Amino acid sequence: MEINRINEKQKLPIPLDAGIMYTISAIYYVYVSQLLYKLNLKNELNLVLSEVLFFAVPPIILALIKRYDIKKTFRLKAPKPLEVFLMLVISPVMIIAGFCSGFLALLIIKLVFGRVYLAGDIASLMSNNLWISIFIVAVVPAVCEEILFRGMIQRGLERMGAGWGILLSGLLFGLFHFDFQRLAAQTLIGTIAAYVVYRTGSIFNGMILHFMNNALLTLISNLAVRMDGGTTQVVEDPFATQEFILGAQEFGLSLEQFLIYIGALFAVVLVFSLIVIFGLLLVVRATTNKTAEKPEKIKGSAKGLMAGIPGLVLIAVVYTSLGLTLLDNSLGYEILRILGMI
Repeated sequence: MEINRINEKQKLPIPLDAGIMYTISAIYYVYVSQLLYKLNLKNELNLVLSEVLFFAVPPIILALIKRYDIKKTFRLKAPKPLEVFLMLVISPVMIIAGFCSGFLALLIIKLVFGRVYLAGDIASLMSNNLWISIFIVAVVPAVCEEILFRGMIQRGLERMGAGWGILLSGLLFGLFHFDFQRLAAQTLIGTIAAYVVYRTGSIFNGMILHFMNNALLTLISNLAVRMDGGTTQVVEDPFATQEFILGAQEFGLSLEQFLIYIGALFAVVLVFSLIVIFGLLLVVRATTNKTAEKPEKIKGSAKGLMAGIPGLVLIAVVYTSLGLTLLDNSLGYEILRILGMI
């Protein structure tokens, strides 16, 4: 009996695997991905290859090398119809919560750094042919990123406890977007996806949530671009646009006062959205009480997370350099140049 339990433990990842995978993926994404751009391939093809090579392939290779149970490691179980329905209901509320948290994050950055910067890369992708945009922005990331974060990384972290697996995989997912302007929203989405994958035992539910979030945002962006004459542009400071300035003037407020009121409104909507999401997750919990499998903890396994420190340090350097660029400090640009990111 004891031998069987040991064998079962060896079939699934441990925190060490999660740490190794996070560091490898961070190094790949920051350094190796730059080599793809030197091939002068189309931007869309570069993004697809980056997702496949740096998110999906490494965890699969590691699982094969260590002879883990592929089906259990990546939770390759078909979702139930009720679970799919719940994912579709959660998705639009999650988008609202993500948008509100993103707006508030931008507002905080504006107050701290004095300005924000929104690049036009994603907007340009979303303005392509709708089906191509959905494939690149929604389908590919939903599959590849879930394999890494809700597959190998979350499974490994769960050996410290289900709660740690959910919270840490969500946070690591948010950090990996290398954009602290979207950190709050992506961490929220990652944490929700981690929870439903754990409770339902199916990675496909996380993929559905991920896909719905990106696809709906792509659809909204695509429609907005069409209504704006089919053009996209880089916005240096969205809070200094004519719409915000005219809105402040209409209410007889300064721009700063107007932004505070708008921020308060978004905070209320965010709280309400989170309450709705929490209620829906309770439904998920209630419907999976008899089927959710608790992970078997391994005492002392948390030490393996040290393997992820190099990856976290690299990500911290990127975030620091991005912060310095917002302060218009030349050191930030120099660090990004050394990393090959500009």
